[in-house]
Order: sequence, then C-alpha cells, then structure tokens
Amino acid sequence: MNNLITGLDKFNNVISDVFCPMSCKSLPGYSSNAFKGELSSRSFNKTAFSKISSGPIIANRTKEDISRVSDAYYLIKFQMEGQGIIRHNNREAKLDTGDFVICSSVEPYELEFAKTYKQTVLSIPQDTLQSMFHSPDDYLGVRMGNELPTHGILSQFVYSISQRMDILEPDSLQNMEANVLDLLITSLKAEQKLKLKTSEISETSPEIHLQQIKRFIDLHIKDYRLSVDFIAQAENISKRYLHMLFKGLDVSVSRYIQQLRLAGCYKDLRNKEFNLVSVSDIALDWGFGDVSHFYRCFKSQYQVTPRQIRLKAKV
Repeated sequence: MNNLITGLDKFNNVISDVFCPMSCKSLPGYSSNAFKGELSSRSFNKTAFSKISSGPIIANRTKEDISRVSDAYYLIKFQMEGQGIIRHNNREAKLDTGDFVICSSVEPYELEFAKTYKQTVLSIPQDTLQSMFHSPDDYLGVRMGNELPTHGILSQFVYSISQRMDILEPDSLQNMEANVLDLLITSLKAEQKLKLKTSEISETSPEIHLQQIKRFIDLHIKDYRLSVDFIAQAENISKRYLHMLFKGLDVSVSRYIQQLRLAGCYKDLRNKEFNLVSVSDIALDWGFGDVSHFYRCFKSQYQVTPRQIRLKAKV
C-alpha cells in the first residue's frame, strides 16, 4: 500500500485505517489543508511494516479512539529522521534518529512532531509479542536509545528493510521478519537488565516497590497469566517478598487481583454498551479462567448475581 496524502483530515483517515483510530491535529501556525504526508505499508507473516512521514503534527490515541476497535497490537516506532516526542503510560520519550519506542493500541498515547520526520512502524499482535517476551507492557513509552548496542543494531536493520521492502521477495521478507523479532526480544532483554541495574527500588524500600507492583497489576489485570508466580518473575523478586509487601494491605496478592477483576466485571455489567456481550465473555475478558468460579466470587463480593446487576442497570 502506498499513499501520498494531502490534507490533514485525509491523512488522519489513512493512518487510522493502517494502524488504529487516531485523532490528529496540526501545530499552531500550520495549515491543515496544506498538510502533506506519505505512507507505505506491507504485511508479512506475523507483523506489518509501515513507513510514515509528514509535516508537523500531534496525533492522539484517545480512549474514544480505542473504543472503536478491539484488535490489540504493539506498535514499535523507529525514528528514521527528525525528532519526536511520545507520551505513553505516564512516560515521555524524546526520540532522535535511531531511537525507538513501544506503544500499545489498547492504551492512550500521544505523538508530537514539531518538524518533518520519518518513522518506520512495526506492528505486532499483542499475543505474538507476549508469547516471546513476558512483560512488554513494562516498556511502553520507554525510549530505547540507539546508544545501547542492541537497540542500535535493531534500528539499523529495520531501516535497511524499510528502504528495500518494496523490492524484496516474499520469502526473503519472511526470513527477515524472524530476524527482526529475534533482535527485538534481544533488545527488550537488554533493556530489562539495564532496568535492574539502575532501578532505585530495592527490598529496603517496600512502600515504593508496592506501588510499582500495583501499577504492574493494573497493566496486566486482564491477562489470564497474572499470578504470584508471574509477578515475581517479572519483577525479579521472590514470592515470599511479594507476599510480605501485601501484608500491610490486609489482603493477599491473589485476592487483590481478584477484587480488581470483579470490580471491572461489575462496571462492564452496568455499562449498556456491553448489553450484547455475555456475562461469561466479560468474565473471560477480565482474566477469569473458570466462569463458575467467577459467579461464586461475584456473589460473595456483591451479594447479588451478575445477571441481577445487569437487569438492574437496564431499568
């Protein structure tokens, strides 16, 4: 797919179709009608590569935009030329040429480009990346600087592919896709090691560490894998220490997770937008693996059944 796009509204529509719904606006002093951008995209086996460039712009992925599409993707944004600012997951990443950042299509984020720029975007289904690396959400909005050797090698390789992806044979692209994914996982593991080395959080600062654990749980609350083992491994701490952190809350880790999931189900059951979604599907979406167990927990928590909550909301 190749596009030379004139006008901000048209550009907004095209990138919303290729990536996910977005809300774009031009910077003060720049005409929306005179706005120009370019986009080319190619789908591979598991992923898709897109080259994008345009004039100055601010693009927001809002909660309203997220509600318009259910597909979950990670968007790895490589800065090929110019500079950009990405605000995501309460973080701000300032990208120079050769840097990259990970964004999630199911979370709000903002992109700002004060001048013309070029990016290559690698789109990966959420399940695909999570099966290869257990906690990519921990790195949403984190600048992956090209000064780190693994990041620089990955960025250069992606740049080389993007320059030639229109002329490469499909078989060659499939092989290169596997190499890109391998390099991406290598980069994430390198970033993980760097995080552990530079982290200010240790077992001597339990209050700060507890807040980090709670943020991690919030990010992964719909992931059926979320458990004591999953958290301990992701945070590189012992299960004993994790249980100790929650003692001050007078609730176990598992119960804390369950309460958040039940609250999420309760909210959806009262939301008329979910009237056509079955109770079972809502429970599964919030990470409950056993629907019968969900019904028992819900009744114990709220003294009413999920169906009664839904009926009451319809009145």
